[in-house]
Amino acid sequence: MSNFVTLVGTIMTMRNEYKLNTENVRQQIKSLTVMKGLTLAELKVLINEKYQKIDKTSNFSKKLITKTIRATELIEIADILGYDVVLKDRQDT
Repeated sequence: MSNFVTLVGTIMTMRNEYKLNTENVRQQIKSLTVMKGLTLAELKVLINEKYQKIDKTSNFSKKLITKTIRATELIEIADILGYDVVLKDRQDT
């Protein structure tokens, strides 16, 4: 029996751990953002403030929709939301 629960059909969670997949990155990040009480626009403002960026919210949203977000941007998103990005060897599970 699995301890995993599916949120929004794509985010897998167990004890505040989330496994993202490439099928619907925008919806997954949006769900995590909403769970922290933020909108994507508010998230982008916080990223811009903390990382001294001037990117527009529309560019941010487009990157999420087209799945062209960079790894560094994903790390910044995770940081603002209070998460760490961890690469885990699948053979260890």
